[in-house]
Amino acid sequence: MKMQFWFCFILFLATSFAAKSQDGGLEFLLKAEDYKKNNRPKEAIDEYNKAIQADPANPEYVFRKGKTYILLKDMDNAIQCFEKTIQLRKDYLGAYTRLARLYAAKNKTNEAIEAFNNAFKYDSNPKEKVEYKINIIKLLMRADRFKESANHIADGLALDPNNLQLLFFNAHLNNKLGKHDLAVKDMLKATPLITSQDPRDFARFYYELGLGYYKLGKYPEAQQAFTKANFGPYKVKIFEMSHIYFQHLATAYYKVYELEESKKMAEQAIKIKPDFSPAHEMLVNISKMTLDQSAVIKQQKLAAEAKKEPVEKALALSKVAQSEIGAGLYNEAIASADACLAIQPTNYQVAFIKAVALSKLNKLNESMTVINDILNKFQGVDPEMKAQVYFLQGLVFNKMKNPKAANEAFKKADQSSLKYAVIYELRKNNDDSVAEKEIESGGELSGGNIDD
Repeated sequence: MKMQFWFCFILFLATSFAAKSQDGGLEFLLKAEDYKKNNRPKEAIDEYNKAIQADPANPEYVFRKGKTYILLKDMDNAIQCFEKTIQLRKDYLGAYTRLARLYAAKNKTNEAIEAFNNAFKYDSNPKEKVEYKINIIKLLMRADRFKESANHIADGLALDPNNLQLLFFNAHLNNKLGKHDLAVKDMLKATPLITSQDPRDFARFYYELGLGYYKLGKYPEAQQAFTKANFGPYKVKIFEMSHIYFQHLATAYYKVYELEESKKMAEQAIKIKPDFSPAHEMLVNISKMTLDQSAVIKQQKLAAEAKKEPVEKALALSKVAQSEIGAGLYNEAIASADACLAIQPTNYQVAFIKAVALSKLNKLNESMTVINDILNKFQGVDPEMKAQVYFLQGLVFNKMKNPKAANEAFKKADQSSLKYAVIYELRKNNDDSVAEKEIESGGELSGGNIDD
């Protein structure tokens, strides 16, 4: 078989390059190939150079020299050879595919994409053309430029409308662009075509389907899809679209008297699961705090004034301050807190109410002073309360337009019941150091090796 191959190969070269063979180009080429076959690539390069000198316009000689540089791990010279090959013959497919991979390995995304696009242009094999487009999409993913992939996805799907990878990319892109109905359509087409029983293969498809349904407010359909996607990195993402997650957020914001935010989160939990009682109870508590409390507060103040024993008086005043801040009476809450702190200077829970009230009034420096006192001067502050204080500090720093300091404060509250709210706030500040980073299934470039 090998003898037959070499006979055909020599006959081909002799026919193709007969006009130049008298100059010795073919003879040098054969020597170079023999050296390469015997694992002597450096000697092969010398012979290729002689062949090229004898026949400078022959792209085959330059191309084979480039492949030999790959064996030597000399990627820069290999790139030069393949670029020269294309100059000599514009439609040299093998040079484009190798250039694409070499540029990708050097993180030269634009050059790699251009080479794959040229391979797509000159290759007549539909299957290979689809792979070139998939590789371009993966490169755009790696470069955080996935939104540029629309035309490449469309080119691939035009050749292979049922390609699972392209359907996934299309759904992923449509979800990113807010075209959730199209994402659902893509995945309803793709999921019946999946034959694998391994969640590592199918989870991402059902995740995009569930995400599309979720964004469309079709929560029962989303949850049904998520049952098949709840695997590996998607578990965190799916949890963050659950009623439990939004209840955690509602509770966290409730603890720092961010009642509008708490209400919004509780309402989202109920949208996902209408019969979720903890969220309904949260809304009841918020309503009690924010409805007209003037009569209740008046009675609480009278009760506090009537107390003679200092501890009892301080406790009564703390209840007044709590009612006043819930009702949005921030100046009154500060006055009640100060009256309590005059009796119990280290009552950190009341000091916390004062810090919140000052923040609500945009007296941010004064609020920060109280926060720092609680963190640095008050004794016996339990870890959960300290986390609330750090979380409040982060919110105040955000109001001060200092997201870096805010993020540092939020991170100190991470190991507590507030951890989901911490991640939520960090993401708002574009800091994913604690948050789970988004997983996008790009994968390795497909197709053959660059040195085959």
